Amino acid sequence: MSRAQDREYAAALMQVSREIKAASAEALRELGVHIGQNFLLDELWREDGLTTGELARRIGVEVPTITRMTQRMEAAGLVTRARDDTDRRIMRILLTPAGEVLRDQVPAALDRVNARSLTGLSPAERQQLTALLRRVAANLRD
Repeated sequence: MSRAQDREYAAALMQVSREIKAASAEALRELGVHIGQNFLLDELWREDGLTTGELARRIGVEVPTITRMTQRMEAAGLVTRARDDTDRRIMRILLTPAGEVLRDQVPAALDRVNARSLTGLSPAERQQLTALLRRVAANLRD
């Protein structure tokens, strides 16, 4: 691949990334969720009552990021923070009924964004695109 092709690839990948992020942010905003909060909700839907440290490890961010995120989500009525029953130093994050209601809505909204992003691609093209993107990711991991 030439240098120009390398740059074209990088530009196209960044554009797709920005567009998917923007479309996802808009879809989530309509539900009262900020981009990134969906990862925290996913973890709580799997196991409610996780600590900030557990959430940080599972999502791959720092504890202060989770603290700020949960404060914002608590203000929006999606989660509540509560002290652990046995160790009062530990803060647990719990879904509220409003956060629980989003369990099906958030994934459905993101599925619609994904479907829109693949409009016009045949099933074979979708498979090929997915395989190529997995190879790109593997190249970066290795």
